[in-house]
Amino acid sequence: MVTGPKLGVLGNEITDFSIKKIQIENGMAAFNENIHFPLRPMIGVIGVAPHEGEVNCGTPGEHGGNMDTTLITEGATLYFPVFHEGALFSLGDVHASMGDGEVCVSGVEIPAKVTVVLNVIKEQTIHTPVVENQDGFAFIVSKPTLDEAAEGAVKEMVHYLAKRSGLPVSDVTMLLSAAGDVQVSQIVDPLRTARMFVPKSIVHQLGIKEIF
Repeated sequence: MVTGPKLGVLGNEITDFSIKKIQIENGMAAFNENIHFPLRPMIGVIGVAPHEGEVNCGTPGEHGGNMDTTLITEGATLYFPVFHEGALFSLGDVHASMGDGEVCVSGVEIPAKVTVVLNVIKEQTIHTPVVENQDGFAFIVSKPTLDEAAEGAVKEMVHYLAKRSGLPVSDVTMLLSAAGDVQVSQIVDPLRTARMFVPKSIVHQLGIKEIF
């Protein structure tokens, strides 16, 4: 792991760069002699080519990229809008463990082998990445501020559920306020990333059997 000046949330308070090597043994990360915690493997950067121009791998957006979302782990399904023929999919920035926010600008960075299965879903349109796991699913939005990202993720989810369920926007908004969760993905990249998560139990009660 690494942190230092101008990196992460405390970058204005930390004066020197600091590097910590984390030992990985038996499914645990050894932060130091006294602190050990279970691994939470996840992929930090994953996505397709952006709609226009070029983007560095440290910046998230509607194409995916450096979303640093802890739900992107083994068994998850990700949906991306596709802007170019072949999608130009790529991934990297794998972590043995990372907390929501990635507040120091680094998780437990580690080399990894990742197996993915790619499918094309036709006649469907999304504006931003979606992640699904056995517990539920979330719209992921990246914007200049965390407030904008959170609001964007909520709006994407509300309009998706309203369209698929037939409920009015007011009902869906109340439902999310009672049973959904706005979650922080990361607060240290050029754009901030948030997600709106809804449990599968709610989705099924709305009559939605498949996300897409």
